[in-house]
Amino acid sequence: MKNLQISPKEYATVILVESNLLERENFIQISLEEKWNVVICEDGLDVIQWLNNNSSADLLVIEENSMPISGYQIADYIKTELGLALPVIITTGKIPIVQERRVLAYAEGILKKPFVAASTILQIRETLKKSIELAPEKNDYYSLNYLKDLSGGDEEFIMELLKVFSASINSELKNLNEGLSQKDYLRIREIAHGIKPSFDMIENEKAKGICLLLDSIAEEKDIPKLIEELNLEFANINKQLINDFPELNLI
Repeated sequence: MKNLQISPKEYATVILVESNLLERENFIQISLEEKWNVVICEDGLDVIQWLNNNSSADLLVIEENSMPISGYQIADYIKTELGLALPVIITTGKIPIVQERRVLAYAEGILKKPFVAASTILQIRETLKKSIELAPEKNDYYSLNYLKDLSGGDEEFIMELLKVFSASINSELKNLNEGLSQKDYLRIREIAHGIKPSFDMIENEKAKGICLLLDSIAEEKDIPKLIEELNLEFANINKQLINDFPELNLI
């Protein structure tokens, strides 16, 4: 893997995976016209390594049949596992590409080879301009993987589920705290049992584990501390959601 510093940092950084050396050189020459900073990666695994070791990139251009991992698989991994809002363009020598595969893999566009300057520049400019963040920055408090599977990638539906999650857990934690003040341990266990699936839905293992303890094996003397930890964990989750999705107007 090598980074070709062909332009100042203020220009877009484009990661390229292209096995054909002539096409690779062609792309680099086109990039010189636009002053893109091109990073050459040998394959998808090389891309993942680069993203883990560097702060950011603006776009990934990767061939459809990249080996050992296809362009679609890498696009999906970047969005769902790394949690990066990195737009991806899939390159191919034949069109059409099955639309469903592109959508499921979160690829923002396709580009036909051989690379032609006019169409390549237009496609990349449009992709950079219209790039929409499909995944929040990686965090320690929640994941959208399950919600994406559940909704089929419907972003509006995911946003609605997050609003319901925040409002319902906020309300149930008030009931939990009230149950604690009344030493109503049966009620506490019922509430914990009811909200555990909500934390499971966003893949927060800590809150899910606390609910499991409250629901089953926690001794009464340990319950106040567990509820305190659960309140703090939800506060962290909600703070992260507010930061990632200000348009939801969460409280």
